[in-house]
Amino acid sequence: MTSLAPDVQTRLRAAFDARLGAAAATAGLPVRWPNTRGGPPPAAGAWLVPSPGPMEAAIAGTGGHSALTGRQTVEAVATPGTGMAALDAAADIVLAAFPPGTVLEAGGGVVAGLTGLSRAALTLDAEGARLTLAVFWRIDGA
Repeated sequence: MTSLAPDVQTRLRAAFDARLGAAAATAGLPVRWPNTRGGPPPAAGAWLVPSPGPMEAAIAGTGGHSALTGRQTVEAVATPGTGMAALDAAADIVLAAFPPGTVLEAGGGVVAGLTGLSRAALTLDAEGARLTLAVFWRIDGA
């Protein structure tokens, strides 16, 4: 996989973040944005952590047609003892915000179609529970 051009990555990430932020705000769910100062995580309940890493893309070509395909990840996180209901509810908010078939306008001619979702296995450690979610996207004609 290869990284996207910086300007495309910046616009696409901004579009994802705006959609995630709006869905989380509507549900009253905290988001811990990468590279920002914030207070401690909530004492109870769950929160979201978007991936701070680069959005990765692969160029796929079939029959003379090419596209960039990739994914954006978000973790649903809960402190120890919170229980699975809060974690599942946080994950459901992310999954509902990015249904397959949605078109994500990222400005500057960048239009990504959301193609799928993934809900990975649960990770438990001393700091709590993490559920990694992935939103898969595609930019046609790249």
